[in-house]
Amino acid sequence: SVPADLKVYVDKSKLMQVFVNLVQNSVDALKEKGSGDEKPLISIRGAATDKGVRVWVRDNGNGIPPENLGKVFDPFFTTKDVGEGMGLGLSICYRMVREQGGDISVKSELGKFTEFLLDLPAQERLETA
Repeated sequence: SVPADLKVYVDKSKLMQVFVNLVQNSVDALKEKGSGDEKPLISIRGAATDKGVRVWVRDNGNGIPPENLGKVFDPFFTTKDVGEGMGLGLSICYRMVREQGGDISVKSELGKFTEFLLDLPAQERLETA
């Protein structure tokens, strides 16, 4: 859950694009996981931090192999089949979050989960000349 009183100073439409992409990737990961005892789950949490706001987007899909974790934000990197994705979504997310003064990172455990962490500014940035 995300507390209603959390505020971030970012471009609303860009942040929505980031969330849509992350949630769609989670949906895709959960489709690939197939059936099992564990119900598919996507969770979004948010909390204030010393530097702003942290948001977690987590799914209990198959996870990302360790050798791919460092590549997920690279343009054109994808593990999807041809025609299912161009590998641009996460690189665009990375760029948009960074342009807004934030940061995005990923943690994953193969077969268990993938979690994206967004650190977003909670104050307006002052433009310096």
